[in-house]
Amino acid sequence: MAAEDVENTAEVTGKEVEKVQDIGIAVAIKNRLSRVNRQTFSSIEVSVKDGIATLTGTADSLWIQQRATELSQAIRGVRGVIDRITVGPVGTTDDSGLKKHLEYLFLEDPVVERDDIHVDVVKGIVTLKGRVHSRQEKRTALNLAKMVQGIREVRDLLKVENVRDRPDSILREEITHRLAFDVWVVNPSLLHVQVEKGRAILTGQVESVYEKSRIAELAWVESVRDVDVSGLTINWVSPDPMMRTQRPMFTDRAISNAIQKVLAYDRRVAPFGISVTVKDGTVTLKGSVPFLSIRREAEQNANNTVGVQAVNNLINVRSKTTPKDSVIQARLFAAFSRNPVLEPFSLGGSVKKGAVLLTGTVDSIYERNHAENVASRIRGVKSLTNHISFSRPEVEKTDWEIQLDFENQVWWSPFLSSQDIVATVEDGQATLSGSVQHMHQRLLAEQQAFEAGASIVINRLRVGNALTSFDLSGQGMHARR
Repeated sequence: MAAEDVENTAEVTGKEVEKVQDIGIAVAIKNRLSRVNRQTFSSIEVSVKDGIATLTGTADSLWIQQRATELSQAIRGVRGVIDRITVGPVGTTDDSGLKKHLEYLFLEDPVVERDDIHVDVVKGIVTLKGRVHSRQEKRTALNLAKMVQGIREVRDLLKVENVRDRPDSILREEITHRLAFDVWVVNPSLLHVQVEKGRAILTGQVESVYEKSRIAELAWVESVRDVDVSGLTINWVSPDPMMRTQRPMFTDRAISNAIQKVLAYDRRVAPFGISVTVKDGTVTLKGSVPFLSIRREAEQNANNTVGVQAVNNLINVRSKTTPKDSVIQARLFAAFSRNPVLEPFSLGGSVKKGAVLLTGTVDSIYERNHAENVASRIRGVKSLTNHISFSRPEVEKTDWEIQLDFENQVWWSPFLSSQDIVATVEDGQATLSGSVQHMHQRLLAEQQAFEAGASIVINRLRVGNALTSFDLSGQGMHARR
């Protein structure tokens, strides 16, 4: 996000200003990059002025460059990120080889799954042309291109197919609903939605650059032609601390309706008619999908919904044609060897009737989770068991150092800093107790405990601490005409 997008950011005042200085933000970003992947991000330098972070250095792929930006946006106190990272070396793959590889990825991917995206590659610069069915398909195609080592720039000329026109009032209502039920939106009551001739205009206050970009993406409902979030100011200190820690819980019926709408918005999941039931905040998903990644996407959508305390995923993975186990295994190894995140590691995988067991060693929880994501997108994979372990660090951390590192991460996270999270560490094993508001915070805290150096994480965080329960009519979000 460019600096000009954050010029109207609210000033931070009071005692907190002494804690969050530019140098502290820079150190927090650098530490987060190092925790996620010390080797991958080692060449990236960080400088911060007036809350605007500038990233310089080199990355092995466009995906790693993008990931560095996203991680920086999710640090408390960051008002904008300027990306000046260069991608290189570009490798030795020729343009024709890159083109063939991309065309194969597009044809095999569970979201894109098509051969009518036109690919041009000139000196490592990729241009994508054609029409796609949805924004999710477009974003997936762009991310697939960024994953390929040797590509140093992706030019996006993809067009989302025309959709029916709908009244501004309906668009405003849908955007308002999405913001009200999305867990990454910290305080919907501080947001205002306006739609004029298909152009969504959002104003108000958010707590991080990451939240601002999330809101912009949520506003792209069907028929919206443009989204303007320049009126969203970033202020990581809420004027009322109580507003940062309390958010009412919705009824089971409201939660179920919200998840069904989220699944309908997501073109990756929508065609498969997933059924949703909710009882006491526990969601049960049922249905059948052709790829494991789609099953995981459905669960992720549920976890991103306000009021969800647990997800029982009973979705089956069934495809019309099932490749042989040997074919699945060959595709798995090929995907790992081409992936810029996983290529440095020796990963293995056995396959039996579509059930995959992942083995090997990586440096971080991010790489371990990334291996799952890559494997789940392979045609024929029905289930995953992840036995990938972590390599021993050069310098072992003491329990006290792991605990302090975790607490530091929580303080710098705009999504965890106001939650009641307590960590105790013994013999490298971290136990998390207390409570969080949403399911995604529970999962995020667990991930950051691993990043802090814990070998095992016992997650006892309770989800949900609302005072009342009510339907959407009481949500408290303002929608202006």
